[in-house]
Amino acid sequence: MTTSKNGAVKYGGFRILREVDQDGLGTLYEAEHPRLQQKVALRTVGAAAARDVTHSRRFLLELRSYVSLDHPAIPRLYELAYNGDCPYLVTEIVPGKTLDDMLTDSTQREPRGVVELLEPIASALDYAHSRATVHRDVKPANILLADDGRTMLTGFGLGTIASFSNGPGAAGPMAPDYVAPERLVGREVDSRADVYSLAAVIFHAVTGQRPFTSRSWIETLSRRLYEPPPSAKELMPELPEEFGQVLQQAMDRDPSRRPATAGELLQGLSNSLDPPEPTEEPVHWLHPHMHRGSMVVSGLLVLVVGVAGITWFLDGEGLSLLTRLSHLVVGR
Repeated sequence: MTTSKNGAVKYGGFRILREVDQDGLGTLYEAEHPRLQQKVALRTVGAAAARDVTHSRRFLLELRSYVSLDHPAIPRLYELAYNGDCPYLVTEIVPGKTLDDMLTDSTQREPRGVVELLEPIASALDYAHSRATVHRDVKPANILLADDGRTMLTGFGLGTIASFSNGPGAAGPMAPDYVAPERLVGREVDSRADVYSLAAVIFHAVTGQRPFTSRSWIETLSRRLYEPPPSAKELMPELPEEFGQVLQQAMDRDPSRRPATAGELLQGLSNSLDPPEPTEEPVHWLHPHMHRGSMVVSGLLVLVVGVAGITWFLDGEGLSLLTRLSHLVVGR
């Protein structure tokens, strides 16, 4: 961080306008891009975290994959650079509030609205996963409710940095309320860890309570690793049974039992709220209650009855009646 002669504070050539937030990884600033002449978000990585990731090939590869992401629910990454030994990211700045700002109480929310709100997040995750990019830190603080109505997923790349530190010292980025169990114990993760985190976010938004909330980080970690997933239906009995089951499956300790994609998770939740109507066999337009099979049977019955009638008519009384009618006509 440097200060120019005119008093402007700069970081890596960007003019710092104000500090927005600070956590265990570093600081988020609102800054001005020197070439684009527009406001951007500048995310620094503190020296302590930088010591772990500076020479990590995985860190560089994953951040470079973030550069290539182009999705309406993912803020654009303008630049990835180093200031000395500390990396920093410069991204699109989008005015709005985070979902975390909205979840400040224990209010229970209508599940259909929550599912619809987070559909862009699921789409962004599936898009990133298809390009071998795992977010690793899906949580309400990284879900932006933009002033223009968009729902966006921020924090790409930061989960990679946080994954190098897996203990209580990383309590800011690694708070275990939404993190998949395999990441908490330092195992390698894939896209199903993001599916777990998204399910945990939905659980909190709908029920008003974080899953596995406990008195301490260690207790929460223990519950997350050894207890089965909580039931949303126990907290909200009016929820459809299947809704709670889908969430529990998505927060299963075994990644192989979770939905394969974030889109599959949201589709399962949506179907549980509005089950698809059963499809009925098309009805023939000639008769609203007569199906094709019954029409065939009816036609055969008419044919049988017709043949029997003709036989009766030409044999016996029917034939005599026909003879008398012909004489009467001839006599006339």
